[in-house]
Amino acid sequence: MLACLLEPGFGQTVVNMLASKLVVVSALLSTSLTVNAVDVSIKNQPEQTITSFGASGAWWPNDVIHFPADARTKLGDLLFSKNGLHLSSYRYNMGADGGNDSKQVTNPQRVVESFMRTDGTYDFSRDHAGVTFLQMAQSYAVPYITFFINAAPSHIADNHQACGWNLTEAKIPAFADYIKTVLSYWKNDGVNVAYISPVNEPDNPRGDCGQEGMAVHPQDRTPVFKALKSALGATVASSVGIIGDETSQIVTQAGIEDPVWLPSSAPYLSNIAVHNYDYPTDAELALYYDQTLSLTNGHPPPIKFTESCCATAAGSGSGVFGQLYDPTMVNALIVARYVWQFLALANAQSFDWWTAVTNLPCSPSVDGAQCATAVNRTAGYNDGLVYIDPNYNQTHDYSFYPTKRAFAVKHFSYFIRPGSVRYDVDGSSLPVGVEALATRSSTRRNGRGASVPLWNVLFLNNQTSTQAITLRLPGGHAKMQNAVKTTPMDDWTTVKPLPAVNHRQQTVQFTLPPQSMWSMQFTTDK
Repeated sequence: MLACLLEPGFGQTVVNMLASKLVVVSALLSTSLTVNAVDVSIKNQPEQTITSFGASGAWWPNDVIHFPADARTKLGDLLFSKNGLHLSSYRYNMGADGGNDSKQVTNPQRVVESFMRTDGTYDFSRDHAGVTFLQMAQSYAVPYITFFINAAPSHIADNHQACGWNLTEAKIPAFADYIKTVLSYWKNDGVNVAYISPVNEPDNPRGDCGQEGMAVHPQDRTPVFKALKSALGATVASSVGIIGDETSQIVTQAGIEDPVWLPSSAPYLSNIAVHNYDYPTDAELALYYDQTLSLTNGHPPPIKFTESCCATAAGSGSGVFGQLYDPTMVNALIVARYVWQFLALANAQSFDWWTAVTNLPCSPSVDGAQCATAVNRTAGYNDGLVYIDPNYNQTHDYSFYPTKRAFAVKHFSYFIRPGSVRYDVDGSSLPVGVEALATRSSTRRNGRGASVPLWNVLFLNNQTSTQAITLRLPGGHAKMQNAVKTTPMDDWTTVKPLPAVNHRQQTVQFTLPPQSMWSMQFTTDK
């Protein structure tokens, strides 16, 4: 009725005025974004080729094997399918318990049956739990499967135990023959084993037998790698790469011990493998990488970052390791920063989290939903991607509880597929707390049937505020394909609408939410 009271043309005048004001406001907002945006570009020089991102099957199969079949199937889909985490690496724990050992690992959840019995005979029906999920990974065609060993079988051990002893040179031939036999069996059975790690965390014999362990002194590591390379040479497992030495800490172990074994071991290794349980600073990691180059005349075997977990805070030093259950973005971003650190500063080829599944510090059906979603500072560890109810036998809760950490790993495993090539990002203007990582994968067909490269750029924003970004795109004719964010409120959310490409300037602008991970895919003509 108001329109009827207006003079002719007055309504249109109001509309035009409002439209004009909206244009001005829009322009101001756009200008504000442009002024506050940090300029980021991708450098031209390709760096390392990425192989995989994954986690291990250590210990949790002993529990999950008791879950209903449909629950186990759901876990397989969650870990390995494109609908889930889409892991491209799986580490199978090759056990040492012979079944009649002089002493067993004291924690029954950490007992892993060896394919060699205490009397020295082989039985490949053992470790049914672990093998079930190994074969599940194979059924999903996980590209990279690694067998890793914490201790030689009890039959070989001097103390006839799966823990608490030092591998001596006299035992190396039998150890190498055992590995050859096991790898050959599973290769013939159809498991595509890509790597073998014969001495995981060789500095710790696990004398308390809380888990499997065997020390291998630095001077004895090259004889292990050499003997194993020779043993595999004429077998079906000859293509399996040997990785080592999976030492626990960068500064206090690798930095000191690598000069003893690495120069003589490099010819037998497909990869150097390290853990980060002293959580090195960027400067410390850069020094480690410089030392690695020096010890190998500038041509080291590619580095694999094969284990991390249990950080209680962002920081460095072994004191960061400790008891804390934090399923939130706070810990997810700490972990993502570790991955960025090793890929960008040590040219690591891959990253593996410690264990894919582990126990919650409580039971959600008894203690409430916050059991799985809230920080617990007195119980639990940041050691899994996905968690289960430890009391499933009583509660019959066979659910799986993913953490933000799981979705953090998915940003790497989903978008950066095997064969992607990393490029450095010029982020010199990025504020503290924001990191960026760029990769280029195999070409994709465009609408005209021509092959074009597919780029992925990942941003980590560990600030409590938003961050505007102007990304300068490599090449021309850029086309946005996908963008996904993980935030305190979003696990894995597609960004809609996709950020628009400014084709005249070959840029794209967007804003990172606080405490977020943001992955963006686009194609260009080069």
